[in-house]
Amino acid sequence: MNREEAIAKGITVQEIKHNMKRRCSWHDYHRKGTYMLTLVVDGRIPLLGVLTGDTEAIVEESELGSIILNEEIKKIHQFYPTVDVWKVCIMPDHIHMIVRVNEDMPKDKHLGKVIAGFKSGCNNAYWKINNMTEPPRKGLFEPGYNDKILMHEGQLDNWKAYLNDNPRRLFIKRNNPELFTVLHDMDVAEKKCQVVGNRFLLDIPDKMAVIVHRHYTEEENERLREEWMNCGERGGVLVSAAISPKEKEVMREAMNRGYRIILLRENGFPKMYKPYGESFDACAEGVLLQISPWEFNMVKKRITRDQCLVLNAMAEKIADNK
Repeated sequence: MNREEAIAKGITVQEIKHNMKRRCSWHDYHRKGTYMLTLVVDGRIPLLGVLTGDTEAIVEESELGSIILNEEIKKIHQFYPTVDVWKVCIMPDHIHMIVRVNEDMPKDKHLGKVIAGFKSGCNNAYWKINNMTEPPRKGLFEPGYNDKILMHEGQLDNWKAYLNDNPRRLFIKRNNPELFTVLHDMDVAEKKCQVVGNRFLLDIPDKMAVIVHRHYTEEENERLREEWMNCGERGGVLVSAAISPKEKEVMREAMNRGYRIILLRENGFPKMYKPYGESFDACAEGVLLQISPWEFNMVKKRITRDQCLVLNAMAEKIADNK
């Protein structure tokens, strides 16, 4: 029975409170598994280190960050021998860890308890460093934590690359904040939109909408593809929602070539959104703008036909500089 059916039968349905720190309801955190965990300092105060470097970004740990890295993280395996910390990235205001639970834990122990114990040790270190006579009312870290569960091949390598690249991304964001800030209620194609990236791509007059209809022949698709690539090559902008497989192929090739792109999204941007991977690099280089006419929704849904029509109409208006 889905949500609508339950309401129709008079059953009280609790609203879902969306939270990036919610646990996966279907996953048993007593079981063995591999996780990427993120713990954020309360208030995002940079207590753990300082970002330094000119050509190469480095995070130099503070005294507290050093104690956490060299003492508190090692205690995880000491207190929980079946749990290994494979990789750590300490940033000024948060920590990433890749953690492996090698065996199923007893029912009175689970990943949440492991992290709670780690947080307690970090709180004590923070307390001692600041010569506090009594523990602070708030802990060092925000309540809860974010976890990602290793599910498929290649994911672990992506996590490791993400941790390795974290200082560089922070360095770029601090030096180019306008490229990574979500702007709200920006007028685009006669709609109030959320945007992230180089919004000045909208001002470039040479733009083309990448829309592939099902009735197009292979000859028509190939002719259009050549026109689109020529536009990108001469410094123009390709605008698309990248809905159909053919549209995705064109936009993938454009991204690989480093062309200017405006990408329309069926979902908005979550709080604290930041581009990831190649999208981050494209934003940093000023060749990507992401736009959504809708607010962010954590519930993943298939794009509807009406949404496709709206986004394609927006792509055409943007390309026509309207």
